[in-house]
Amino acid sequence: MKRVLSTVAALGLVAGIATSASALELKVKGTYTVDGFYIDNGAGAASTNNNYPGGGHGLQLASNPGQETNSDAWLQHMFNIEAELVVNDKISMMSRVRLIGRGTVWGAQDDTDVDNGKNMSVERLWMMYKSPIGLWEIGRRSGGAFGLSFVDTDDKADRITWKSGNLFGDVFSLYAYFEKQLENEAYLGNTDNMDADYYDVEGTLKGNWGAVTLGYGLKQDNTKNSADLPASTTWSLNSTTGLIGSSVTPAFYGYETTTHRIRGVGQFKFGGNMGIDTEFDYKFGNKDFYSAAKQDQDISQLAFIIDLNATIADLTGHAMYFHTSGDDNPNDTDLKSYGSTGWDFEPLYIVTGIFGNILNNYQGPNTSVFGTAAQTAGVNAIVVSTDFSATQDLTLHAAIGYATADKEMAGWDNEYGFEYNAGVAYRLLDNLVYAVHLGYLDTGDFFKLGKTYRDTNSIFLASHHLTMSF
Repeated sequence: MKRVLSTVAALGLVAGIATSASALELKVKGTYTVDGFYIDNGAGAASTNNNYPGGGHGLQLASNPGQETNSDAWLQHMFNIEAELVVNDKISMMSRVRLIGRGTVWGAQDDTDVDNGKNMSVERLWMMYKSPIGLWEIGRRSGGAFGLSFVDTDDKADRITWKSGNLFGDVFSLYAYFEKQLENEAYLGNTDNMDADYYDVEGTLKGNWGAVTLGYGLKQDNTKNSADLPASTTWSLNSTTGLIGSSVTPAFYGYETTTHRIRGVGQFKFGGNMGIDTEFDYKFGNKDFYSAAKQDQDISQLAFIIDLNATIADLTGHAMYFHTSGDDNPNDTDLKSYGSTGWDFEPLYIVTGIFGNILNNYQGPNTSVFGTAAQTAGVNAIVVSTDFSATQDLTLHAAIGYATADKEMAGWDNEYGFEYNAGVAYRLLDNLVYAVHLGYLDTGDFFKLGKTYRDTNSIFLASHHLTMSF
């Protein structure tokens, strides 16, 4: 551990902070988790094993009648450290060091193999400056989060951010940032303006009733801003006329994408122990092709959630509805599919979150055909859950959910199915928790993918988790 802490401290010095060692203060926190999984109808669900570059195929949600499906069982772990190197009362260096990445499977030792560069790495490193006009954060920091966890995925982003703090009092605050999402211009010759940039500004209003945030974002993606690849010619032999050449469409059409984003989150309190949490994210814009042979496409994508929650003594309940827009016509000029609900959103163990990932399509580089179809079709879902603190250290969890596709292709069924969850978490020590999760998905006919010869497979998932925090 001393070597780890000294490494984290050195990161601040490497970043260029010139000050005496006596002026530095190091604050460190982190987590180490060990997880075990069993899935009865798996198709290589542990997709993070880099010994298998194709990745896993997620869950086997449907198969031909009589076709055998196999179970998957594996162990994995993760170790992250977050450190703050305080230079003085105005300047700090923040970092997140990955010693073992998310979901590293036991038996796949790429995380400690120094030969392939997969050993310890710095995921995030940024500077915080408390200026007279607000808080500035500059560097590679946390990204991908807004408001609730609904469409969030724990990620990193290269940003320059500004927070107003208390400049406008305790009731109103502003937050703005610039994010460089992809840099091409600095690496490719004879290119100009081939980057992807994102700009965002958000305002938050707070009161005894809760809080409301409204934001606007603009993404300009010019990474495909290049000349069309020329059409190729194919040749065929005709017995009468000899060789005949025919031209086919270009392999690629250059284009640029402009996306506007309006999003908001509201958390309202009432009745002393009740509340409503809601969030929406609406994206609109256009994808403009440079060739007249390719028609431009309009972007219109929506996601929102409404969560009614209440706490009575040691019992907390949630009743939520969430939606992401789907697209049932890949041949028109509209781009309507919102996409993922995000890794961090996990009201259900199998349909959402990082276990089953059905709605997220995050099942490895070679993603599941079922996950791809669900992400394209979108979702309408209802989830009811409850958590009961039986003792100071023991918490019980139960949930039931039903999900359907927002849009599905002609001839497909729209039902994702019913899911049932049960869980228990026990605090062994103040910083050590053991949890068990059980999930069952009564798989709907959507996952037949419109093929009548397929049968759906129910999914049973059992997982256990040991988490140490410091």
